Amino acid sequence: MQVNVLHAEEYPRPDFNEMIETTVSLLDKYAITFEGRSRVFVDGANPSFIRALKARVSEDENYQNMIAHLKTSYGSNFGLPSLIFNMFVVPIAFNKEHRNMLAYAKKLIEYGNGVVAINPQHTKLITALRTAVEKGEGTLDKEATSHDDLFDAFRMSLQYWVSN
Repeated sequence: MQVNVLHAEEYPRPDFNEMIETTVSLLDKYAITFEGRSRVFVDGANPSFIRALKARVSEDENYQNMIAHLKTSYGSNFGLPSLIFNMFVVPIAFNKEHRNMLAYAKKLIEYGNGVVAINPQHTKLITALRTAVEKGEGTLDKEATSHDDLFDAFRMSLQYWVSN
C-alpha cells in the first residue's frame, strides 16, 4: 500500500458552489470513481454539501435513508466500512471517528515506513503534520495545530485504508 497525496489545499471562506465544482473537477482530473475503488470523504456535519455533491456525481442524495438501511442490514457489524463499501461520497462523523482518525494518521506517519507520500509542494499539509498536537484523550489540539482543517481533510482521506 502506498498513499499518495495528490491535492492538498485550503480554501478560506469557500463558496458552496465553487467547492462542489472544485471537488467534481478533481474527481475528473484524477479519474476518481466508485468503480475504481476510490471514495470521497466529507465531514458529516455538512449534510447540504453532502447531498449536493452526491447529486453532482449521480449518487442518491438521500444518504440518511441509505445509512438507516445499512444499519438494519449490517446490524451489530455496521460501521464506517459498511458506508465505504456502499457509498462513493461517504459522510464522516467527526464526533464519533476523530480519535480513530488521529490514531491511524499517527500510525501511518510515524510507523508506516514511507507508506504516505507527500509532494514537498504541499507545504501547508507538511506544516500541519509537523505541528499537529494530540491532547490527552486522543483528540487534536486545534489551537496548537497549524492548518488544522487541512489536517482534518488528510486524516479523513486515510479512512479508505483503515477499512481495507
